[in-house]
Amino acid sequence: MLNVGRSVNTVVLPEYSERIVLESVMRANQEDNERKEAEKKTALEFYFNDNLDNHLAQWFNSDSLKQVPTFPQRVVPRFSRARMMLYKSPPKRFINGEEDSNYRQLAYKLDSKTRIFSELAWLLGSCHFKTSVDERNKRLFYEILPNVREYYIHGESEPFAYSWEIEKDLSKKINVFWSEDRDGLPGMHFRFDNNGKRYAVEGNPEMINPYGINPVSRVEFPSNAYDVVRSAVQIGIAMTEIALGVRFKLGQPVFTGVDEGQSQIKSGIDNAILLPEGASFQYVSPSGNILEMIEAVKAFANQTAENNHLRIRWGESGGNAPSGEALRILEIENLESRQSDEAMFREWEQSRYKIDRLLLDKHNLINLSENYAVDFEEISFPMSPQEERNWLDWKLDKGIMTQKELLLYFNPDMTDEEIQNKLGEVREEKKAESEATAPQRPTFGGLRNLG
Repeated sequence: MLNVGRSVNTVVLPEYSERIVLESVMRANQEDNERKEAEKKTALEFYFNDNLDNHLAQWFNSDSLKQVPTFPQRVVPRFSRARMMLYKSPPKRFINGEEDSNYRQLAYKLDSKTRIFSELAWLLGSCHFKTSVDERNKRLFYEILPNVREYYIHGESEPFAYSWEIEKDLSKKINVFWSEDRDGLPGMHFRFDNNGKRYAVEGNPEMINPYGINPVSRVEFPSNAYDVVRSAVQIGIAMTEIALGVRFKLGQPVFTGVDEGQSQIKSGIDNAILLPEGASFQYVSPSGNILEMIEAVKAFANQTAENNHLRIRWGESGGNAPSGEALRILEIENLESRQSDEAMFREWEQSRYKIDRLLLDKHNLINLSENYAVDFEEISFPMSPQEERNWLDWKLDKGIMTQKELLLYFNPDMTDEEIQNKLGEVREEKKAESEATAPQRPTFGGLRNLG
C-alpha cells in the first residue's frame, strides 16, 4: 500500500475485528496531530471569514500598533471560487439519459452544497461529503465534513471506516463512527467520547450500520492550497501596516527645548501654543512610502495567483475590456486545471449518487436506476450581442438547442407551465404572421375562372 502524502487523519488497521477497531479508534483519537489541525482550522476560518482578527492581532501587540483595527482581506474565498469553476453553474445530472425532476427535489440543496464542497476540497487538499435522510421532510440532506479521520485495513488503499467530531465541551468530545460491511461482518455505527466510552445512536441499540456501506464520499487533491491562506495572512498584516502608515502620516508631535512638565500642552487650531525661548515644535512623519507598500501587497497576491494558475486583473489597470477569445487565452492554465478537476469530480459524483440511491431505497422514498451521468457546464466567456445571437441561431438551426432550452437560457427560473404558455404564444404569433403574408386569391378573379 502506498502511504506517500497520506493525511494525518489516516489510520491503518491490521484487521477489522471489533476489538481491534475500537482500540485503533481510541489510539488515533488520542494521537491527533495538533499542527495539522491548526492549519486546517486557520484555512476554514479564512474561507468563512471568521475570527480573522485573532490571526492578525498577534502581530500588533504594542500600544502604538493597536491604534487601528486589523484589516483582513477576503482573499481565500475569492481564490477558491476563481480556481474551482466546475460547479460555478449547476451541472446537469441524468438518470437513464434524462434529468429526473423527482431526484432533483429529493436531493435538497445539492447544487449549493457541492459548490462549497469543491472549493473546500481544493483549499484543504481533501474533504468529505455525507448523505443523510431527513425523515420529517422525506428528502436527502447533505453535510460537508472538513475534519474526518479515515481508517484503513493494511494493504488496502480505500478507507473502510470514518469518524468525526460532532459535539465538544470543556470536559468531553463526542465523535461518530461509521464502518462498512466486510466478509460477513456487519459494519458499525456508534458514538464515542475521548474517554473510550461508546454510545448507541438513537434508534440503533445494536450499533450496526443499517446501510452496509458508509454514507460518506470524498475528494482528494494531490496537495492543499495553504499557500493561499499564508498569502491572506501576509496581505492582512500588510494592509494593517498600511492603515497604520496612513494614521502615522499625520505625524508625531515633537517638542524640543521644553521641560517635561511643560510638555503637557493642548494643541488644536483653536489653541495658541506658547513656547519658551529656544524651544521648537513640529510634527514628524515616518519615511515609509505607502504606494510602495501597496505594490508589495499586489506582488503577494499576484505571485499566489500565478502559483495556482490564476490571474488577477486590478481595477486601475485601465484599457478596453478583453474579448471572450482573449480571456480564454489568458485563462488557459485554469481551464487546463478544470479539465483534470472534471475527471476527479465525475468519479466523486458516481460514488455520491451510489450512496444517495441506496439511502433513498432503504427509506422507501424512491427506487432509482444505476444509470447515472453528470454533465458539467462548459465555461462561457463574454460575447457581443451579435456573437451571442449568431451562436444561438446556429444551435437552433442545427437542432442542438430546443425552443424550450432557449427560453431557459434567458430565464432559468421559468416553470414548465410558463414555458408552455410562452411557446403557445410564439406559435400563435407565427401562425398570424404566416396568414398575414400568404397570397390572397382575388374574389372576382376566381369567379371569372369558374365561368
